[in-house]
Amino acid sequence: MNRAFNSGSVDSLVESIVAFNPSADRDWLVSFDAYDLARYLQHLECALEPRESASPWERIGDTPAIVSRTAA
Repeated sequence: MNRAFNSGSVDSLVESIVAFNPSADRDWLVSFDAYDLARYLQHLECALEPRESASPWERIGDTPAIVSRTAA
């Protein structure tokens, strides 16, 4: 897994994510590492752009395209 994606401290990434998604729970976000937060922030930034072939968001490939969870 390529951890070179890390681009900032957890606190700064959480602040940037909350700026895009004010309903995001800071306490929950800080439970993730900087790599995952940076990937999520990139996804949010790409989601603001019009969907076209020139600006797609590409799943890196270290996670499955479809994920499901069973409630505890």
